[in-house]
Amino acid sequence: AVAAGSGAVRLAAVHRTGALRVGDLAVVVAAAAPHRGQAFDACRDLIDTLKAQTPIWKHQSLQDGSTEWVGLP
Repeated sequence: AVAAGSGAVRLAAVHRTGALRVGDLAVVVAAAAPHRGQAFDACRDLIDTLKAQTPIWKHQSLQDGSTEWVGLP
């Protein structure tokens, strides 16, 4: 759906799994389009759609030693 409305020629998204440290990349999106603005808009739409439609949850470890789950259904 994102590609159809964006003018982008190619779209890609990769989301990591497993343990990540603060500052690690969790998700990467990329777009190829005839114009730079179209590519940036497509990336923005792709990440917003990914976050809205994909069940992504994480187990966070906090500085005080406690943990919490975020984004559970």
